[in-house]
Amino acid sequence: MSSESGGTLSPIDKVLCLQRVDVFKYATTEMLGYIGSIADEVRVPQGSVIFMEQEISDSMYVVVTGRIRLEKEGLEVLVAGPNQSVGTWALFDNAPRIMTATAIDDAVLLKISSSAFYEFLADHEEITPVIFKAIIERVKILSPDAL
Repeated sequence: MSSESGGTLSPIDKVLCLQRVDVFKYATTEMLGYIGSIADEVRVPQGSVIFMEQEISDSMYVVVTGRIRLEKEGLEVLVAGPNQSVGTWALFDNAPRIMTATAIDDAVLLKISSSAFYEFLADHEEITPVIFKAIIERVKILSPDAL
């Protein structure tokens, strides 16, 4: 992924973006501030591949601006826009990616690495049930028969 890190988002901007992401929807503002502190701002030019199908997943991304195309075996599955996350399962499982993510537009993303997230959870275990509540809801919506 060709990208350049930049620091144009303030900590408040990060919190405002993260609070709209479904897996963080039950997190308090204080928790979101901590998550924002481990989220790196990444600028991605149009057409850049963010991650490839079958790559080992090590980070999730939150779209701040722009659109990200998710495809599986060359077929479009979803287009993610601002305040949506891609590669979310990387925080919970470092299995190979099941999709490829490509920037449709120039995009600004927040990148949260799984290793930084695990360190964060070790120091802030109060957020674990909050994250899992949102994940379980998401799984129920995606697959009502799964639970």
